Amino acid sequence: MKLLEFIGFIVKYLLIGLGIAALFIVFMPDRFSSQDQQPTQQLKPIADTPRTQHGFADMLAKVTPAVVGIKARSQAFPLNSEACSSRLQALPPETNACAFLNNGSGVFIDNKGHLVTNAHVLDKASTIIVELQSGQQLKANIVGVDVDSDIALIKVDAEPTHYLPLPENDNSQVGDWVFAIGTPNMAFNQTVTQGIISSKFFSRVSHYIQTDAALRPGNSGGALVNAEGELVGITSLSTQSEQGEKLYQSYAIVANNVAHVVKQLKEHGQVRRGWLGLDGDMTINLDSISLELGLTPEQKQQLQDRISQLPYGKGIVITGINAEGPADQAGLQPLDIITKVNDEPIYNSIDLISAIWNLPPQTSVDIEFMRGDDMLNQTIKLGQRS
Repeated sequence: MKLLEFIGFIVKYLLIGLGIAALFIVFMPDRFSSQDQQPTQQLKPIADTPRTQHGFADMLAKVTPAVVGIKARSQAFPLNSEACSSRLQALPPETNACAFLNNGSGVFIDNKGHLVTNAHVLDKASTIIVELQSGQQLKANIVGVDVDSDIALIKVDAEPTHYLPLPENDNSQVGDWVFAIGTPNMAFNQTVTQGIISSKFFSRVSHYIQTDAALRPGNSGGALVNAEGELVGITSLSTQSEQGEKLYQSYAIVANNVAHVVKQLKEHGQVRRGWLGLDGDMTINLDSISLELGLTPEQKQQLQDRISQLPYGKGIVITGINAEGPADQAGLQPLDIITKVNDEPIYNSIDLISAIWNLPPQTSVDIEFMRGDDMLNQTIKLGQRS
């Protein structure tokens, strides 16, 4: 009974509250009107709404006309020749021939009609056609090709309205926004992809930029620009991993390295690089060196003692010398440990190559090396790398 009495008490006061609310609605209707006393704000159609410019469209509009598409065609080869084996475009049947056709991109670097692209884009090329963003096509001639850096310099008989000058210095940093501009094979028109600089490193004869701005076949030789529209690299290649999903890594040759190559191609038609004449597996790995040179346990221990005197990881052990090469003529010997070149510390063979990659033949370099327990210095005049 007490429960029923409690429920009745609650119901009674709910009914009283509802009655009071009804009286307010009857005698004060304005207070409960659904009409808003303020004028209703009408939404403007999207097309009539002023838009603020965002992104990098203005910058890209200035730089993209400097980037072109390139079509490079080889001479005709007989169908039964060894050349007709890959990457072919067959000519009409009556010619009984084939030809190579490469597609790539290029960048105007001055107002005189010079362009840079990748050397592999011009492989076997006898005819080179440059297609501007406007659709105009121009014939180009080769000024010079450097296979080692994969850079080629070509020229058209026209003055471009837009170009991207090659910088003297490299001020790009990991984390910078970058834009890759080029003409992939799969597209009819120029494309722009965006990313950041993921890494920077030296390989063979050039410094490289790794970026997550996507590259595809046909982007080779295109432009990598920063957020200010400055040329920071020439797009070169991409790699693909087939592990679950496709992961692409894209690379560009640092623009001021390209400037060095272009300068030599203009002056000499080729790039002349200095050469030390060292050979073998130059490392600081004791087991690898011992195996390569066939060291006795005593010799291996002596080398271990010498390596332990150096800061961890510093130095490379000479394991081979080219006879009559610059290092041989200067008196360097196997098991000498090179620690510095021109006062720059050396930690691996890449450091050694990087220290001399842009030095021409006959340049003198100062080599610091360890022989026995002695630290020595020797000046070596570079030869020419073949």
